[in-house]
Amino acid sequence: MRKRKHGTAGRGKRIVAVCSPAPGSGVTLTAAALACALAEDGPAAFAEAGTPYVFDAFGFAKKFLLSGFTDYARLFEEGQTFRGPENLWHGVNWAVRPGRLSQPGSPPQAKEILRFADRLPGVHTVLDCSGLDESALDGVLPGADRIYIVVDPLPGKLIPSSVRLQRLRYAFPGAVLAVNRMNRGIHRAELDAYLGTQDYLCLPDLGAETVYKAEYACVLPWDLPEGKTFLASLKNHE
Repeated sequence: MRKRKHGTAGRGKRIVAVCSPAPGSGVTLTAAALACALAEDGPAAFAEAGTPYVFDAFGFAKKFLLSGFTDYARLFEEGQTFRGPENLWHGVNWAVRPGRLSQPGSPPQAKEILRFADRLPGVHTVLDCSGLDESALDGVLPGADRIYIVVDPLPGKLIPSSVRLQRLRYAFPGAVLAVNRMNRGIHRAELDAYLGTQDYLCLPDLGAETVYKAEYACVLPWDLPEGKTFLASLKNHE
């Protein structure tokens, strides 16, 4: 594992930020799988810095029906103390909140996002930065200890976001470039030439069918046989 620091988190906490120059590139699933991979190395937490999605998508209400679910975001807003990890699944403390209970308001501030991530129990906190506006993201990334930049190799997504991608890579040269949805239709030589490097992490295409199946079954995609290679790619990298 490369120990390249972008920021300084408190009390030995390691904050990993996952972002993308373009929406819909798979940041949330990449961040969630990364949290599961890191959980094998020590207590890990997953937090959504932007739009809530995971709780409703993967059936957390059903998963935590008997044990109860701790809304860390609400506790943080109310200034309450966090106890030990409580929303454990796959070894990850899921600090997410139901989208239907989230009230629209002012965009989250970078300092508050980093404070929240730092306070969560665990050694690692993975921040899903999808849905953050550009100014908030620019404030969060310098405070992270490791950054993953997720890109979709589809030209229709890659080309329009190229300026933002280059800006992120220039600002954070130690960031991990993760190319999501890799499949046999991608011309690797052209992709390498466009990115200007062969040094990137390849994440296999989960496929819409796998994601749909996981959401309907209230499991994570890598709980299914066809999704295990996605998680394995991140485990092997970390």
